[in-house]
Amino acid sequence: MRIAHRPVRRSRLARYAAGALLLALVAAPAPAAQAQPQAQPQAQPRTQPQAAAGWQAVPPPTTAGLSSYVPFDASSAVARSSVQTSFTCLPCEYEHTLWTRQAGTWRGLPLPPNDASTDVLTGTAPDDVWALGRSVRGHFDQYHWNGSSWTDRSIPDFEVLAARSVARGEVWAVGNYREGVGDTRGAVARWNGSAWTLTKLGTPGHWTNLKAVHVGSANDVWAVGSTGDDTSRPYAAHYDGTSWREVALPPVSSGLSASANAVVARGGEVWIGGIDRNIWSDDGTGAPRAFALRREGTSWRVTYVPVLAPTGDEDTDRLSVQALAHHDGTLWAGLYADRAKDQGLARWNGSAWEPVAAPGTTRGSEVTALYPTADGTLWANGLVHPRAYLKGYAASLAPGAR
Repeated sequence: MRIAHRPVRRSRLARYAAGALLLALVAAPAPAAQAQPQAQPQAQPRTQPQAAAGWQAVPPPTTAGLSSYVPFDASSAVARSSVQTSFTCLPCEYEHTLWTRQAGTWRGLPLPPNDASTDVLTGTAPDDVWALGRSVRGHFDQYHWNGSSWTDRSIPDFEVLAARSVARGEVWAVGNYREGVGDTRGAVARWNGSAWTLTKLGTPGHWTNLKAVHVGSANDVWAVGSTGDDTSRPYAAHYDGTSWREVALPPVSSGLSASANAVVARGGEVWIGGIDRNIWSDDGTGAPRAFALRREGTSWRVTYVPVLAPTGDEDTDRLSVQALAHHDGTLWAGLYADRAKDQGLARWNGSAWEPVAAPGTTRGSEVTALYPTADGTLWANGLVHPRAYLKGYAASLAPGAR
């Protein structure tokens, strides 16, 4: 099925019904503290932490660590520090701080205005940064930083869950588009330097949610997530430079609720990773498993990342693929786990997944993002264990390192 895409005008589209908006406002976290341009945060000198073998930790600008880190090259990046300021989550309250790293030196970056979201960060340089997502007030925002000020580039009713800047003036963002109460379509938007073009994906009347995007070239873009009604299944779509086409995926198990969280493609080979939870198991629970679908040609193969010393408990054994990336001919998977003894990484040896120590500073650190850069370096970002107050880390693996 081919799906046409259309330009988006800046006029306001239909909003949620009033009742749904009120619920969103009540459930939303309290507004994050907003930094002002004249009072930017100052980086605090930090001691270089220890990382797993082969990985080099990035010294964070603050004791709060790095809840998000998006590299531009070997010494520059955009990042976020996050601190939970409430003791309970009714709702959770957070304080966020943005940073840019330039030639290895941290500098504070003002938060975007109007309590805009910083959940999704991307960019190509310290003066080309995007902050996207759902704001604390329930609004959907896309803001751009040009080195001196933020500009609102928002598409109304479009929630961004992942984005990639492939060049100045070219950004791909995926997530969902709210056409009305209970009507959620998957959506992909492309920024061409002056305007967004939005494409809705999925079947009307069925919710679809896109969580990851891979841009190989202008005519090779993948978007993955989940779709369904009472249960969910992995969803994938491919853009060939002209239109989007939904890609049929094999079931990862029977009677499941599953979601794709990551995708990577290279040389005709495509990998899609996520979590598979069998909600119809005999004991009423399902052990969530980290799956990876591999496509070569037109056929798909299902593989699973092993859980170390499984206990049989659903929550204890939860494991999910959160990120995928190639490095020096090896495919890496970033993992989320609910146990400290689980590894945060796995690598494909050609026939099976091998657990690998996470690059975080404590055992059990998870890896929620993997970014290869043009110089051949692989970057990892995630949260350390325990995950209190969203304390995160970033680390790099140089070309040739294992």
